[in-house]
Amino acid sequence: MRTTALSCVSGAALFQAAPDRRVLVVGVATGLAAWSVVYVRFSSRGWLLPVDTLVIMLLCLVQRWTVPPDAAVDSTNWVLAVVTVTVIAHQWLTTAAGGVLLTIAVVVAHLAGNALALPETWSGTVSLGLWTFAEAGLSRVLFLLVRAGAQQADRTVAASERARRDATVAAARRADEREHLAVLHDTAAATLLAVGTRMVDGTEPWLAEQAARDLEILAAQPHFPDGDTDLVRLLGQVARHAPVAVEVRSPAAVPMPAIRATAISAAAREALTNVARHAGVDTAVLVVGRAGDRILVEISDQGRGFAPERVPPHRRGVSQSIAQRMARVGGRAIVTSRPGAGTRISLEVPDG
Repeated sequence: MRTTALSCVSGAALFQAAPDRRVLVVGVATGLAAWSVVYVRFSSRGWLLPVDTLVIMLLCLVQRWTVPPDAAVDSTNWVLAVVTVTVIAHQWLTTAAGGVLLTIAVVVAHLAGNALALPETWSGTVSLGLWTFAEAGLSRVLFLLVRAGAQQADRTVAASERARRDATVAAARRADEREHLAVLHDTAAATLLAVGTRMVDGTEPWLAEQAARDLEILAAQPHFPDGDTDLVRLLGQVARHAPVAVEVRSPAAVPMPAIRATAISAAAREALTNVARHAGVDTAVLVVGRAGDRILVEISDQGRGFAPERVPPHRRGVSQSIAQRMARVGGRAIVTSRPGAGTRISLEVPDG
């Protein structure tokens, strides 16, 4: 900022200077510009500000040779302009006490320089020198206002970040709760419902194995599978242990990320359980394939069907165990059904 001010007043300084002093004025102005380069280069050093103050004090003391007498007594004094910019800037770089001390030092040096240049009339410059204190005070007030505003902005940003973090934690907790309820719904609740509604009579060989798997899943620590796995293998296990007979139509293997394959297999298990509960038939068809860059799994039956738009929100089978589970892995579930026309559930996820 001072270099910018210096470049503006240098023209006035050269214009005011006597012909025999212009070389000296050019040298002083050039030296100040060079010092500004040093200032920027070492701006983080603690010794820089005191040295900068000494440089400006020296500039003030040599006014006898750099400022014409008629300019020294009024506001056209180019050194006074440099002094003003310096004391204003110092308020943003020091404490309040430090700013006062540096301002006093520079103003005293400026008045001393005027006294050396104009021994008889220098007192006329005192009012201009003292006005520098007012300018420094206004700069300090502005600095305090800006800093207070910045601190308030920091507090607002911090509060917003805390709110965002709390919302993220709450969302994660809700997701964990939904996943826990979905797992409970898909395992023990489904098995107990099958027994309670006499979908099974207790003699099925797979029932004990299913109950054991349910307990194993519920006792396990929740985790997200990583790596790749074969979707066809997982769906084959689902079909073998389903409460209805399942016709599987699929390629030999469909490798894909394990987290998505696990979500599809869980959704397919719930869809087949729904067939046994609600469709009124004991067979279903499971088809695996690809469509462009997506993997498709379709579970269909020729049962009694239903109206999807009339399913109550609290029924978790389609909304939680199927639709939301697919959504969490970037996929979707499409339910197509109408009374008397069977049901088709299409599961889609990106391939890769």
